[in-house]
Amino acid sequence: MGAKKVKISSVKRAAHLKSKKTPLTKQQQNKIKQKRDQLSSKREKGPSIFSQKARKRDNLAQRKKHNKLSSLGLDPLEADDDDGDDDLLLDNIADMLDGDDLALLNENKRKRKAKAVEDVDDQQQSVGLEMAYATASKKEEETQKIKVNLLPIKSREGEIITRTTEVDYVPKPKLQKQEEEADSDVEVNEEEDDDASVFMDSDDDVVNDEAGVPIPATKKMISTTDLLIARQQELERQKYRIGIICSGMLEKPEDKMRNFHALYELMDEINPASGLPNLMPVRKLAMISVTEIFKDILPEYRVGQVDTKMQTVRKATLERVTFENALLQQFKKFLQKLEQFTAQVNKRGGVKNPQTVKLATVAVQCMCELLEAHPYFNYVQNIAQLLVYMLNCHYGTMRQAVNQCFRSLFANDKKLDMSLFIVRRINHLIKTKQNNVHVECITCMMGLKIKNVNLDAEKENELKQKKLESHRQRLISMSKKERKRRKKLTELNKELEETRAEENKQVKLQKLTEIIKMVFNIYFRVLKNDPTSRVLSAILEGLAEFAHVINLDFFSDLINVLNKILEEQDELGYRERLHCIQTIFVILSGQGEVLNIDPIRFYQHFYRNMLAVQAGKNHDDFTIILRTLDEVLVKRRRNMSQQRLMAFVKRLLTGSLYLLHNGTLATLGTIKQTFQLTSVLDALLDTDCTIGSGRYDPELEDPEYCNAAATSLYELTILARHYHPTVRRLAMHIANGVPASGDGALPTDIGKLTSHELFTQYDSTQMAFNPAIALPKAGQPKLKKGKPMFIRSDFKQEYNKLLKEGKLALSKDKQTLQLDFLSALQ
Repeated sequence: MGAKKVKISSVKRAAHLKSKKTPLTKQQQNKIKQKRDQLSSKREKGPSIFSQKARKRDNLAQRKKHNKLSSLGLDPLEADDDDGDDDLLLDNIADMLDGDDLALLNENKRKRKAKAVEDVDDQQQSVGLEMAYATASKKEEETQKIKVNLLPIKSREGEIITRTTEVDYVPKPKLQKQEEEADSDVEVNEEEDDDASVFMDSDDDVVNDEAGVPIPATKKMISTTDLLIARQQELERQKYRIGIICSGMLEKPEDKMRNFHALYELMDEINPASGLPNLMPVRKLAMISVTEIFKDILPEYRVGQVDTKMQTVRKATLERVTFENALLQQFKKFLQKLEQFTAQVNKRGGVKNPQTVKLATVAVQCMCELLEAHPYFNYVQNIAQLLVYMLNCHYGTMRQAVNQCFRSLFANDKKLDMSLFIVRRINHLIKTKQNNVHVECITCMMGLKIKNVNLDAEKENELKQKKLESHRQRLISMSKKERKRRKKLTELNKELEETRAEENKQVKLQKLTEIIKMVFNIYFRVLKNDPTSRVLSAILEGLAEFAHVINLDFFSDLINVLNKILEEQDELGYRERLHCIQTIFVILSGQGEVLNIDPIRFYQHFYRNMLAVQAGKNHDDFTIILRTLDEVLVKRRRNMSQQRLMAFVKRLLTGSLYLLHNGTLATLGTIKQTFQLTSVLDALLDTDCTIGSGRYDPELEDPEYCNAAATSLYELTILARHYHPTVRRLAMHIANGVPASGDGALPTDIGKLTSHELFTQYDSTQMAFNPAIALPKAGQPKLKKGKPMFIRSDFKQEYNKLLKEGKLALSKDKQTLQLDFLSALQ
């Protein structure tokens, strides 16, 4: 039996073709995309409870409809796009049916329409109920009150009164959890994000400050206590954030270079990320933290510029070069920010208030630490140049910080490149300001380690050149064999010098010579052009410190200038006078011995100013007198007469009576050393006054004619009863004639100390007594029986009469007798 042929209508054929998967047009794709976006936005908003219940019913009917359309071979999304086409399609299907199937289809169609109308009514009713509930709950929250405890008060009677008040209830904002997207396209995007998140930091939320979103302001009254609490909480949060960022950068700085921007934002006045002002402690902490990071991760060498585009490098080299370039850029940006802070207080037109001054102080300290930690890195010359200008600012804290930084740098600089650069910049600053600078510009150069510098090296080089020329002439006259032998010896000596690093020493000595020339250029220019400058004291102190390396050609002129200052400037202080005298005697004790200069006038100046220091604020200046005494009493003792030597020792011992114990010990140490070097002073230990001629005059300013030989060192008897045990022992040692052994000899640990070591070791400014004071012995004090004393003589008779006639009563402890004198007298 053959197959039955069925004729298909054109409508059925169109429906069959439509069910096939044909490529979508752009308009259809846009509609599908809009539909998906609407679905995702609805999911993000988080539907309410009532709308969810209403949509469950809608979704159920929609799902049945989609299932039915799918069974017919139609796409549900395309059916939703055009409702008119759906109805037309159902009508076409109805034309193909007949009988019971058509009746069933029409009945289902009527049921579906009636159910859709009911669903719309239910949905509208549920939305109305939801809005009514929301308005009711809002009104209830507005009228709701809560009790808050206030601070207690104390009444005049001392009673504590507790207080409470009612305030409006403000609910805390609840964060809705975001639902995960289940769409296939979104899942693909999430996988891509997961792949990209492998390279992201675990502390990105802290770096980006995602937890610091400000809460919207409310109408509630905020007290001062709340503000302080909020400020402290913000400060603790930023501290934690800075700590997390810094620890992450120290772990692996190559991958965390971008985290510097978060710290730079905290240094600004207004945070660019949040738009809120940064707290002052946070800005300081950010600066200090960045400084500590750079101190740890910066290399000790100078980073060079490598162009990786022009030349091929290995992968490891490329990573290192990339890291160094990024580090250099961040370091440059940090220095620019520090310069902006200092420019506010150091340049004209800057905003000078307490906040900017504090920030500038921290910025200067940060630059000082960076310069000390890495003096050979890039941009350190820029830091040094800026700090030189800060030496002359109006704020003493900044000047003192820069002064200490330069002293430390001068002491530890081995290459001397930075020392030479800084001294040149200081010279330029003083010349530009015409000597009108602060004292710190001069005192910072006291930290230079200048030793064994020969400023006459040029003349010596000329003489050496002449000798070499004459030696060359002799070599020409030598035979060929002798010249060959001499050539081998020369090559051997050159190799020996290279192994001993002689060439490096020569370069270093040349830099040191240039530094000291620049320093003396500053000193002599101030002495010549402005001898009354406020930096004169620092100039004289520097000359006294570096007088041993001054060129011999300047000795005579320098001594004349210093003598003119001593005699003509009456307002000159004792400290400046002592520095002048110290400089002169240092010059005369060294190479200046060949000069024909009579130092009597300088002896008189020194003898007159020896008593200017006492146990007060200027006690530390006694070190200047000690250094000058080493030049006068020790090195030049053979050039002094006996009368002058005795006068200096007598006045020195007299001045020791009103010094602190460490100054007294230094004085006795100098006198002990002088007694050991000469036997002339033994006459001062003799108490016979008939030995000398005349009478000792301690007020005479000339040590030559004060007749010190006619007196004795009576001050030793006073010092023998001093409160310090070492002073007593040293005084008795000198009184016994400075014996090396036997009775009155000193222990080895005290006898080997110089006067400067005695002054330093026995210093008690740090509240430490040397030797330590022994604890008192535990025990009860002994009470002595006293005798009765009477102011009125007739009271003794009344007292005895009362004792005889009065009635004595036994005390409570039944050991002593008591008598009521007051009632008896009345």
